[in-house]
Amino acid sequence: MVNPVFDSPGGFPATVYVAICLPADAMPGALARIQRALADAARKTSEAGRPVHYVNGMYMPAQHRLLCVFTAACTEAVDATVERVRLPYERIKAVTEGPAPA
Repeated sequence: MVNPVFDSPGGFPATVYVAICLPADAMPGALARIQRALADAARKTSEAGRPVHYVNGMYMPAQHRLLCVFTAACTEAVDATVERVRLPYERIKAVTEGPAPA
């Protein structure tokens, strides 16, 4: 069964990767707050009619970046979510996954 909230219109899950630029002095506590803010922003964006879910993030300290994974029906929902948090970001890659090979 297709989940209409987090699956793409074609019935396949959409995974979107976003890199958020963080200050050089970002500490683990700050990272946890940023991730909670992203999850909250995703909820608010979904409630506003643009379904999106923040899955998780991976911090890359040498690059001062947080690589984030979202599921959403469209990249605009991800953009709206990240913009709510007001951190500089760049889109890395959007991937649509199909069914697993038999």
